[in-house]
Amino acid sequence: MHHRIATAAVLLLACLIGAGCSRQVKFTEQRFQMATVVELQVLAPPSREQAVRAAMSDAFAAMAKVEKTLSWFDKESEVARLRRAKPGEIVPVSQWTMECLTITRELNRATGGMYDVAAGRIIHLWGFGPGRTNVVPSDEAVADALRSSGMDKVCLLPDQGAVSVAVAGVEIDLSSIAAGFAVDRAAEALLDRGWTNFLVNGGGELRMSSTGGKTWQIGIQAPDESATPDKHLSGRIIKLKNGAVSTSGSYRNYYKAGTNTFIHIVNPKTGRPMQTPVVSVTVWAGDCTTADAWSTALFTLPVGQALKLTEETAGIECLIVERPAPGEKDFRFHYSKDFRKNTGM
Repeated sequence: MHHRIATAAVLLLACLIGAGCSRQVKFTEQRFQMATVVELQVLAPPSREQAVRAAMSDAFAAMAKVEKTLSWFDKESEVARLRRAKPGEIVPVSQWTMECLTITRELNRATGGMYDVAAGRIIHLWGFGPGRTNVVPSDEAVADALRSSGMDKVCLLPDQGAVSVAVAGVEIDLSSIAAGFAVDRAAEALLDRGWTNFLVNGGGELRMSSTGGKTWQIGIQAPDESATPDKHLSGRIIKLKNGAVSTSGSYRNYYKAGTNTFIHIVNPKTGRPMQTPVVSVTVWAGDCTTADAWSTALFTLPVGQALKLTEETAGIECLIVERPAPGEKDFRFHYSKDFRKNTGM
């Protein structure tokens, strides 16, 4: 699955354009959270700086709480407690963890099992995640990891606010949804304080809000391992007033062994890293939790199937980028029906 916290691929720039900006200034603050740089931008009258800073503190605190709850890396997180669970043990979890597991289970079903957050042991085995090793495992080790992987081995007990596992050693990795979920909690904190013109950037998972004629412009980072952070895809600028955008990419988080390249997104059925010409998937949605999870879920599918599923699902649109065809230099772009319409591209 998608190891979100270690993935750098995504969106690089954001600015606000539109009427009324002369009456407001942009307050910006950055902190290192979720193993990435998180940035908040809020537009407000200059005289309200103290109130804005207080709201930003609330937003950062909300994101820190999500990280503490859902992190694959924190040994005291709820995800870590599930990893230590014995078969049949009832493990109480928070509403946040249950919500994320419920969403990811639905996506698991929608993708025919290709998106699977209970494949953490496989991801770990291939050298990604906590204690990264970049070591190619043996066939026997892969077969063993498969036996303790898969959402079919995870039982959600929402009435009890708990989770149990069918076998020992199941590793749940919520990295493909946790960052987006954290961004949404930060957005809620700002909205609760009354701020409606802002952008939350959780290392490339973006949620924006604006009123009046203001529009956020977002560039999509060029899906190239050698690209600098300020290099984005020419002519493909997303323009949004409200909503969220997330990109999953394979071109930053990978390693090479001999002539083989292994990316961090795995096929939970074979127990091996995905082999695909796709280098990035960008998803637009109304909230960042949805955009984040779907960007990884669609990455696991063939392009045609991913586009079809997107167009059958209300509230999301996608842009899929494939590496250049043999002998060609240009990336190949595939849009769902209404991606450009809904993103102003």
